Amino acid sequence: MNIQNEVPSGLDTLIAQYVGGELGHGMSVLMASYLTLSPEARQDVVTLEKINGALLEEAEPASMNADALDQLMARLDEPEHQEIQEVCAETSQLNADLPAPLREFLAKPIEQGRWRFAYPGVRHMELPIGDAGETVKLLKIKPGKAAPRHTHHGMEATLVLRGAFRDGERVYERGELAVADDDVQHRPRAEGDEDCICLAVTDGALRFTDTLGRMARDFFTV
Repeated sequence: MNIQNEVPSGLDTLIAQYVGGELGHGMSVLMASYLTLSPEARQDVVTLEKINGALLEEAEPASMNADALDQLMARLDEPEHQEIQEVCAETSQLNADLPAPLREFLAKPIEQGRWRFAYPGVRHMELPIGDAGETVKLLKIKPGKAAPRHTHHGMEATLVLRGAFRDGERVYERGELAVADDDVQHRPRAEGDEDCICLAVTDGALRFTDTLGRMARDFFTV
């Protein structure tokens, strides 16, 4: 199977990096959420995992400490992990339409989250789950509204959770993932009659290319 013929090159790269365990925490959560919503992407992952498995069979085994398993089990019993499990259990019936990898980080219904102004018609809620250099946000875009035109220093991945948005000639709907890098200049706009809610992860700063975007950068936290 030639995955490059199935998905855009940026998405192809993210899938390969996810399978290889090369992504930061924020991007990994986004990709896990994407795989929950996309059967086609899950099949791509299965294919890559089979390839990796075949390569591992040919690799020399690496030694591990004798107590490696005990250390792992002890970490799972730590209070931090217990708290995460409790929050996940309490919110299992909340945000039921959102992918499970994301739900565990939301302690309340998404409608009750602390949404902050980003641009006219656009609000955002930052999630403190990214590694150094990553920014992880939920975006809520009102119908017909758009983010300022921008490009990127690094990569931006945006997963549609509810509603839809148009980016250039393409409309992205629930479960679809848009990937942009520093070669892309765009202005995503919400489509349809409902708010578009997305999970967006960037591993570099956005660079705004219109006046509205530069004003937002200077006067608001975005």
